[in-house]
Amino acid sequence: MTYLRIRRRLGAAFAVLALAAASGCSTVIKTSAGESAVDAAERLALVEAAAEISAAPWPKPSSSSLADRLSGERGEKISRKDALDAYLVRLDDDDNPEQAVLTDAARHLSAASALENAAQAACDAQSPRLSDVSLLEDAIGDLRETRSIYVSALKKLDVEDAQIDRLKGDFDKAIKDLGVAADQLAQSAMKKRARNFAGSEMRAPANLRAPAGGA
Repeated sequence: MTYLRIRRRLGAAFAVLALAAASGCSTVIKTSAGESAVDAAERLALVEAAAEISAAPWPKPSSSSLADRLSGERGEKISRKDALDAYLVRLDDDDNPEQAVLTDAARHLSAASALENAAQAACDAQSPRLSDVSLLEDAIGDLRETRSIYVSALKKLDVEDAQIDRLKGDFDKAIKDLGVAADQLAQSAMKKRARNFAGSEMRAPANLRAPAGGA
């Protein structure tokens, strides 16, 4: 990745974080002192995409933990039914509520695709993190909740079953793809940890190294 692309990614990520702060939300991003500029940019892209998944045109239901992870604190949540009712009230003001739901859903699916790409890039980072795997798992849970609300909203609007099935299928695929990306990132992080452990063993004084055989 070129320096210019890194700068662009950093600028986009900081713009998202500034927008979140202006709206009363804060996103917690932890970086390591030894983290390279490339790894830092990739991690910001990961968090940025997760924040896009967390953003929704309704209050977050209690079953969603992604917003809590991003803000670093547990916010007040409501039931899924209340979240759906709030979304339906918002749709009442739209001239084409069905299209509004599909547009909102498309944004979430785009965010899911961006998160999958960011996770794949994180697999190749110098220091892939298991904490990022937890972020992906929370995003998957949030996406399942989001799918349920969109499907329920379309049913309330008496949208054709074929359209609802297509939307559900799109979300099912996005969730499956994120699951695969999370597994790959976990494997990369564990391999990196194993390599680091093996390297520390080789650098340790002979009298402090773990025995090669049994007791």
